[in-house]
Amino acid sequence: MSYMSRPAFHFMGGVYSNPSTANNNDFADVFDVDTLEFKPTMTPIPGATVQDPAGQQQVNYGGPQDASTARQWLMGLMTGLPSSEGGPYGQQAHWNYYGDHATRFDSATVSSIWARPGVTVPSSDPLYGATVQIVGNVFFGGPPTSPVIVDVDPYALVTSQIFSAGIRVVAADGQTVLIDAQQNNRAFSYFINPYKNVDPNAIGFQMVSAIFICAVQNGPGLTINPSGVTSPALDDLASAVAAGAGLNLRYCFYDAIYQTPPDQLHQNFAKGIYSANPYLGKVLGTLGVLQPTDLLSAPMGRKLYVQTSFSTAGATCGGQSVTAGNITLGEAMANVDATNQIVTLDVISTFPECNVATNEKLALGNMELVLLPATGSPIPIGPIPNDQQTYESGGGLVEIDYASSPNLAAIEQNLATGVLAIQGLAPSQILLAELPGIDIQTDDRAVYFQETTPGQGGGPAVPGTAIMTINVFEKGALASNETTVNLEYWMCQKDYVNPDKPMVPVPLQTTPPQPTLGRYFTVAGATALPNTSYFLPYYGGGPQTVEVMTDQVTVPAGGVLTLRLTAVRPGVSAIRFLDAGQTPAAPNFAWDNVFYAMVRILPTDDFSSYTDQQINNWPFIYANVFCYFSVLYPIMSTFIPWGPEEAPRDPEKVKAFANNILQFTDPGFWDSTLYMPITREMSAGRRTLLARWCQLNM
Repeated sequence: MSYMSRPAFHFMGGVYSNPSTANNNDFADVFDVDTLEFKPTMTPIPGATVQDPAGQQQVNYGGPQDASTARQWLMGLMTGLPSSEGGPYGQQAHWNYYGDHATRFDSATVSSIWARPGVTVPSSDPLYGATVQIVGNVFFGGPPTSPVIVDVDPYALVTSQIFSAGIRVVAADGQTVLIDAQQNNRAFSYFINPYKNVDPNAIGFQMVSAIFICAVQNGPGLTINPSGVTSPALDDLASAVAAGAGLNLRYCFYDAIYQTPPDQLHQNFAKGIYSANPYLGKVLGTLGVLQPTDLLSAPMGRKLYVQTSFSTAGATCGGQSVTAGNITLGEAMANVDATNQIVTLDVISTFPECNVATNEKLALGNMELVLLPATGSPIPIGPIPNDQQTYESGGGLVEIDYASSPNLAAIEQNLATGVLAIQGLAPSQILLAELPGIDIQTDDRAVYFQETTPGQGGGPAVPGTAIMTINVFEKGALASNETTVNLEYWMCQKDYVNPDKPMVPVPLQTTPPQPTLGRYFTVAGATALPNTSYFLPYYGGGPQTVEVMTDQVTVPAGGVLTLRLTAVRPGVSAIRFLDAGQTPAAPNFAWDNVFYAMVRILPTDDFSSYTDQQINNWPFIYANVFCYFSVLYPIMSTFIPWGPEEAPRDPEKVKAFANNILQFTDPGFWDSTLYMPITREMSAGRRTLLARWCQLNM
C-alpha cells in the first residue's frame, strides 16, 4: 500500500522552513483570524513582559496611521517566556517576522533502496546518493521557486500544509534528472508528536515532529528515468508506477530550530537588518508507488493511535540514564501483506530521540509488534528495531516478516479481526494500538470558501458553499458496509502556548447573547445530536469540561461520502470525524491522534459600490489591502514598496507592479506556489477590489 510497499527508496537530509510568524498569535494577540482585521489593542500573552520599544505593554491600532507603530512594536523584545519556547526572551512577532514561507529539502540524498523480490540493485545504481527535492512552480522561465508552508489556522499547531509543484530526483552528478514529477499538490501535517525528542535541552519545535504526504499521479507530468541511465532500481519503480497510479511521497520534519535567538534578532531589527530566521532541521522520507485505492495526501493503512502514557524511568541515552518523565509514543501506520506474510510498520514519528546533537534513539528496551485477538493473550508478530541506523536508513519504515513465526497460524487466523499493537517495557505493556472500529480520512484536509457569493442576475448575495469528501476505512480498506460518523465542530484556543495545543468548542452563546457566534457552517443532510462533552486536562487556564456541537451522517457501503458545507459566518474551525460506535471519551483524546479537517471561511468584504475614482486612490487601496500585509507580512514590502512609512514606500512604483499583482492573485493560480498572498487569506471581495485597482493602473 503506497510508500509502505516495495519498490520504494528512502532518503535523509536537511530541511529549510521559513514561515512568517507574526500571525501566529502565540506570543502576542495581534489580529482576529475570523475577520482578518487587526485587534484595536495588541497585547502580549499572559506572563510575558514587553521590554522594548519603550516597555509598551500594548499598542493601539486604529488604521493605517498606526501601521509603523504596530510594526515597531511587533519587532520589540519581551521576557518571561519558558525556556522550552526559547525563553526567557521572545518577540511579539514570534521567531520569524520576515519569513517568506519558503520550504525545501536541503541535500536530502537516497540512502537505501527497497526493490521487489527478484530484483537485484547493485551498489553502483545511480539512484544511490541521488538528491530528492520538492519544487515549486517556475517564475517567468527561471528556476523553480520553493514550495511554501502555510497554516490554515495560524492560532493552531495542527494545521500546516505545504504547497508544491512536484518532486524531482537528481543523480549525484547534480545534472542528470532521474525522476521528474511535475504536478501541483498539497501535503498536510499528520502524526504530530510532541515527544519526538526528549532531550531536556530541546527548544521549541526541536522536540516535535510531523509527517507530510503528497502524490503525483500518472500522466504527462510524471517521467521516471528520462535520461535513460542504467538503473535496475528505476526500472523496478517505473514498472510498478505504470501498474499503479503514480508516485507517493511521505516525509517527516523533526529536530527543527531557528538559528538566531530572539534577543539577537531584536538587535538586528534595531539596526535595520530585517533578516529572516528560518527553522533548520532534518527531513527523513520515502518515495514509493501510489496505488489506485490510495488517497493523495492522507496516510493509508491500519492506524495505531491509542496511546498509553509511560515513564521513561530506566531508559538510557548513549548508555546514560535519562531524567524520568511521562511520555507517549507517536502514532504509527501498518500495512499488512498477507500474501508475502510481512507487516510493514511506519514508525517515522513514533519512537523518540534523546539527544538534539546526535539524534540518538531513546533506548526503551525490546519493542514488539503484537496482535490482540478478541479473546486471549497478545500474539507476538515480531520485534521492532528501534535503533538510529535502522530508523534513518529505512526512512522510518521497518518490515516484520512473520512467515517463519511459531505463531503463524494464530497470526493468520486473527489478522483480519484482531488489533495491531506495540508492546514494550517491563513488565510488558501495550504502548500503542489500533482502536477497534472505523478510521475516517479525507484528501480535503483544508477547505477554503467564502462567507457569501454574488447572487445570480445581480440578486442578493447567497451563503458560500464547499464540498468535502470523507473516506471510511476498516482495517486499512474502504468500509464495505454502511457506517455512521459523528461530526464535531471545534475552534482553536487562542490564549496560551502549548505544543499539545487543543481545539476548544465553538461558543454556543455569549453574554450578552450573540446568536451569530454559533456554527461557522452547516452540513447538508446531517442530523443534529446533543452536544458532546469532553474533559480536557490540558485546556488553557486549567483542566475543565467542554461541550462540542455534534451532528451525525450516514456513509453508504463502499465508505465514501461527500459533505456539502454552507457558510454561516467567517472564521476558522475544525471538523472532527468520529466513529459513532465509539464512546466520546476516546483514549488520550488530543489533536495529534484524532481524525479531522480544517475549514476556513473568508469574509464577504463587498466593495462593489465604490466607484473607480474612489478605488484609484492610494490611501484607499493602502488602507483596505496593502496595509494589512505591510504589518503582518513585511517581507512583501521588500519586493513591492508599499510601506508603511519607515519601510520602502513608493506608490508610483507599486503601480508598476499592477500587472504582476493581477496575475499572481488570479484564483486560477490558487494551487500554485506563485499565488499571492501565500497565506491564502485574502477574501474574494478584497481580491476583486485589488483587481479593479490593478486594471486602472495598467
